Order: sequence, then structure tokens, then C-alpha cells
Amino acid sequence: MVFNKHIFLALIVSVYAVAFIATFDKLHASIVISSIALTGLCGWFYGIRIGLFSIIPVVLLNTAILYLVSGEPCDILPTYNPVGIIIAMIAVVAAGSMRESQDKLNRLRNTLASRVDEATAELDKLAQQLIENDEQERIRIGQDLHDGVGQYLTCMLLHSEALSLRLREAGRVEADLAEWMTRRVQNNIQTVRQLSRSLLPIQFTETNLETALDEMVAYFNDVSSAKIKLNCRGNSTDIPIPTAQHLYRITHEAVCQAIYKHKATSMDIKLITGKSNCRTRIKGRIPQQAFCSPDLISEVMKFRIKAIGGKQTCVALAKSGFRMKCSADFGKGAG
Repeated sequence: MVFNKHIFLALIVSVYAVAFIATFDKLHASIVISSIALTGLCGWFYGIRIGLFSIIPVVLLNTAILYLVSGEPCDILPTYNPVGIIIAMIAVVAAGSMRESQDKLNRLRNTLASRVDEATAELDKLAQQLIENDEQERIRIGQDLHDGVGQYLTCMLLHSEALSLRLREAGRVEADLAEWMTRRVQNNIQTVRQLSRSLLPIQFTETNLETALDEMVAYFNDVSSAKIKLNCRGNSTDIPIPTAQHLYRITHEAVCQAIYKHKATSMDIKLITGKSNCRTRIKGRIPQQAFCSPDLISEVMKFRIKAIGGKQTCVALAKSGFRMKCSADFGKGAG
């Protein structure tokens, strides 16, 4: 039911008149107090100007009721009491000013809320653009590695294989060195391919987050001295593709930070998938002298966490340990 101030005021006037008539012999000076309250309501609902004008009809109403009940205007009751009228005017001004202040405050609050919504929408738009730029930069670097460094290494591999074959046919002792160089080039090509693939978008329509993380763990175990283990529970195919992509990037970033910035020596990665949510946990150890901060997530990755409606915590543990958790609730449409 919508509040209607006109109906409410009419009801108050009716109650006022009935109460005045019913208790005529007992009201006496309280008529002034009732009149002040009535004019104060007018000032609250209609403003100071109309509230001041309402004093006139209220005085006339009191006079009419007195005449109706007693048969003649009664000067004994303070109907025309100037003090009461002055107090009524003060009440109108006070009530009207309070109402105007409240209305102004509500307008300011609504304006502020509107601006906050606009700023939040703009921030979300910029965050999305930042994520897209980050993804494009990763794709560019991945393609450059694959098409640039990868092609150079492939060309080097072909030459080293040809050199090794010729040296072997010629019976030269340098053939063993050439074969060793060939194996090194092959290992570098494999490393570049794995790195390039980790930077390029994962096709989660063809694979799942568990498989992608398993390949990532295998890559970091090959290129670093850290010992990394992966443990998965639940069916990761239930994770929506956008959420899986963000979680992969977040985990990849955290592992990179832990290995290359904090010199992590070991890490246990756990992926737990439920019916409507999932979470990753990275728990590891780093040398005490290399410890700088337990924060393993960049600002861009924090925007990714926000994009999937997730939560992230990262704390330092005893004995140079750390633990990072990231969760996402895709049951509410996150991601």
C-alpha cells in the first residue's frame, strides 16, 4: 500500500476534530498543543510556506468546533492565544526545515549511490579490458615463442642433426659432441613449446582444468628445481569454461611468482570441484632469505578473481611456508 500524505492528513484532522468535540470539557489548554502538532504535520508534509498558512484554517477549525459545541465563540479556551500561534509557527519552521534537510540528504544519498554505481560499472569495464589486454599480450608472446624462437631452434636442430650425421660418417670424435648438442636443442624446443602452450589460451572444450594443470605442473617440474605435486578431487569438467580459464591463469601466475620471485622449493597444488563451486590451494615452502611477501597474485590476477566472483587468501606459514587459496562459486552464475 502506497502512503498518501493527503489521506493521512485528512484522517488526522478528522481524529483531531472528533477528539476535540468528545473531550471538550477536559481539553482546555491542551488545544494549543494539539493545534501545534497539527500545524507541525502540515509543515512536515507540505513545507514551511504551506505549513505557516495552515495555522489560519486550524484556528478557524478550533473556532468552528467551539461554536458548534458551546453555541458561541468561547474566549475562555486559548483559541486565539498569541503564544500558541507563535509556538505553532516555530513548530512549522522546525518541522519543515527537518523535512527539507531529510529530502536533501536523500537526494545526495541517491546521487552518491548513482555515482558509485557508475564508477563501479566503469571499474568493471576497465578491469575487463585489462584482462583482455593481459590475455592478448600472453597470446602475442606465446605466438612469438612458437613462431620465432621455436622456428630458430627447429632450424638449429636440423643443422645439428646433419652435422652429427656427417661427423659420424666421417668417423670424427666430434660426433658425440654434435649428438649432445642435438639433444640439448631438442630439449629446448620441447621447453619452448610447453611455455608457448601455457601462454596461449587453453581449449577447455577439448580438455579440462585438471589436465591443463597437470601439464603445467609437468612443465615447471622440468624447467625448475622446485618439486610440484598436483592432487585433484571431483569432476573438473563441471567447471564452466570462463571460470576454468581464469583459475588456470591465476594458478599459473601464483606458481610463477612462487618459483621465480620467492624461490619456492616445493609446492602442493590441490583442485577441489563440487557441484556448484571449486577451489584451488597452493601450499609450499620457500627459503627464508628469499621470502618477501606471502602475496603471490598480481593486480591483474586479482581482477580475474573478481571476474569469476571468487575469493582469494594468501598467508605465510611457519617454517618458511605459505598457503594460497582461491575459490569460485559458479552455481550463482559466476564466471
